[in-house]
Parts: sequence; C-alpha cells; structure tokens
Amino acid sequence: SVFDLNTFQFIKHDTLPNNNSIFYHCFVSKSENGQVQEMMKTNQKNKQNYQMLLFCKNTGLSIEYDEENNTFKFQKLHVCNDIASFNYYAYVCINDVILFFGGLNFDYVVSKSVHKYSIRENKLITFKNTLPSPLRSCVAILSEEDNDIHIIGGFNDKDIRVSTHMKTKLRVWDHSQLEMKFIIQYWTQASKIKLGWIDDFDKIIMKYSGMK
Repeated sequence: SVFDLNTFQFIKHDTLPNNNSIFYHCFVSKSENGQVQEMMKTNQKNKQNYQMLLFCKNTGLSIEYDEENNTFKFQKLHVCNDIASFNYYAYVCINDVILFFGGLNFDYVVSKSVHKYSIRENKLITFKNTLPSPLRSCVAILSEEDNDIHIIGGFNDKDIRVSTHMKTKLRVWDHSQLEMKFIIQYWTQASKIKLGWIDDFDKIIMKYSGMK
C-alpha cells in the first residue's frame, strides 16, 4: 500500500505476485544509499519512480512504483537454493550489494551462513566463510564511520535468546569496497591537497569499479 503523508490517506493498494506468506523478510530500496540506483525523475513536478527489492524464502521480487501514474510493476528474481528456504535473517544493503546473515529455514534449522546479492548483476552467492555460530532474528547495521557491520541480538540454534554483538569488516564480504578505499587513497596522495567530497565522486568510483 502507498500512504500519502500530505493527505494522510492511502492512495494505492496492490497485491504481491506471490503465493507464500511474507514475514521476517528483506525489504530495501535500490536507491537507499544514493549511489548505485537513483530515483528517476518522470516530470518537472518532481514525480518519481521508486525501486525496491524484496526477498523472503524462495520469493525474490523487484518492485517499481510509478508515482505519476500511481502504479506498481513487479519482476520476479531468481533465488538460489542455498537461501531459498530461509527467512529470519539479518541483512544490510550497501550500494550495489545486500548481505544476508544467518536465518531460519523450513525445517526450523538455524543457519550461520552468509550470502551476498549483487543488484547490478542480479546474482546471489553463498560465502565459504560463516558466522561463528548459528543465528536468527538478529539485526545487522552498517557503521559508515569505519565500514564495520554490527550483528546484534537474535536467537541461537537452541531457540535461546542471545545478547550477541558481533562485528565484521565490510571489505571481508564486499571486495569492491576495498578497491574503492584504495582508489580514494591514491587520489588523495596524488593530489597532495586538502580535498572535500561530493556525491559525483561516488558515482565516478562505482562506474570505474563496474568496468573492471
């Protein structure tokens, strides 16, 4: 549903093209971080297209809302077998990547796996590295100051609530972030001047990384 914050009314209702229940899922905006995907202007009245992604068990959807025409478009995405039976995972969206940590499957088995979905490539992979222990119903948060991912709380494989707080470096799971760091360092050292930062730098770096 779409709720208009100016009129405080629902202006659109639609149904997901999916037969399964959606709960404890991953739902993110493609433009959430303002770098890889930007909201597309549709006219001079500042109407926009909002692009979102939803994952839950074997459901993967790309959702686009056209504000001008007040319509939704849905596109089904492939979900690999390694994560198709899971929800209750922690997730974090960084630029072009969604990282999934842990989760619970159809057989009530708690996972310690880590998965990565590339928005640009429409590809989902499973890492060989895992969490130290199985975990579900936890929360993942990215610290933009140091690029650390914090995984907090949840339940273990014995269905016991835990007060876990794990920390991992983003570059461990997304090597493009490491490459970006090297590029920035090179630019800074080569210029030998005090630099400010503008959004266009992010776009240039992401374009360069995508060409490699």
